[in-house]
Amino acid sequence: MSFSSDVKSELARTEPAKKCCMLAEIAGFLRASGSIRITGGSFAIVASTESAAVARHFKVLIETYFRNKAALAIGGSHRPGSQGKKGKNTYYINISPDEKSMQILRETGMLLIREGDDYFSDGIYPPVVKSKCCKRSYLRGMFLSCGTMSDPRKSYHLEFVLDKEQSAMDLKKLIGSFDDLSASMTRRGDNYVVYIKKAAYISDMLGIMGAGSAVLDFESIRVNKGMHGEIMRIINCDNANVDRTLLAAEEQKEWLVKIASDETGRKPEAEELTDPMSDFWSQGLRHLPPPLKEAAYLRLYKPEASLTEIGESLTPPVGKAAISKRFAKLRALAEGADGDASH
Repeated sequence: MSFSSDVKSELARTEPAKKCCMLAEIAGFLRASGSIRITGGSFAIVASTESAAVARHFKVLIETYFRNKAALAIGGSHRPGSQGKKGKNTYYINISPDEKSMQILRETGMLLIREGDDYFSDGIYPPVVKSKCCKRSYLRGMFLSCGTMSDPRKSYHLEFVLDKEQSAMDLKKLIGSFDDLSASMTRRGDNYVVYIKKAAYISDMLGIMGAGSAVLDFESIRVNKGMHGEIMRIINCDNANVDRTLLAAEEQKEWLVKIASDETGRKPEAEELTDPMSDFWSQGLRHLPPPLKEAAYLRLYKPEASLTEIGESLTPPVGKAAISKRFAKLRALAEGADGDASH
């Protein structure tokens, strides 16, 4: 197997942890590999891949998320950038109108409404990539669909081949949304290619998409080729910082849930957790002192923000040390709530 195939095999074994990430990965895959067929006056979806593992992965992912049935077939390839290699199977995932094809088109942002009429979008649908974790999943789905990379022993090159210019432009922008990461774009025949040639950026991309083993192999090859400096670059700094921020934010939100649950005498409903305007939060946090309440609501409204960003959003702004003290007090209140509940 090629290095690129090894990467795809690893990514195809990665299971998104959240529902939003499942949808983002499906959207990324269908954006590049999906095509639409008219059948019986409605739309059916056909997505193709030359990897059996990728086909199985997305069949399961689609059926799990949308609770439907997707048929799998084998045939010839018509995908962008395909060279129609002799003897190479292409796997087709078919989703009929009876199996929620319209719902899939709308949720992934492929079919939108403007001035009362449906239209097909060529770009990336912003709502499915609004968080860092979903951006990572979207890139993973896109790479599994239309991505490839050269053997790093020979050269450094990672690319995505797309047939729509808007999709390519949006993908280039999405990659650039990660700190210290960028991609280039070019035209190749009828297709548009978004590519990365800088070795460090390729390593970062592999880490962002979740190919941890591939990162280690890639970096080992770099060392063997005499490239010194940052030897074991597994995940770029931006990605590591995001992971730490998200973990801290989740923990802080758990404190707020404990405080509000103790105040209201009940656990929150699932939809209340993501709605800062819900009765659970308005009743559960009403007795907090104003400085703590302001910090608590900013955490609810900005679930991915760092403490520094939350401090800067306060009126007047405060530094990281000051906002950390407020969350320390919230933690103490939460631990007190736990203690009360155990008695």
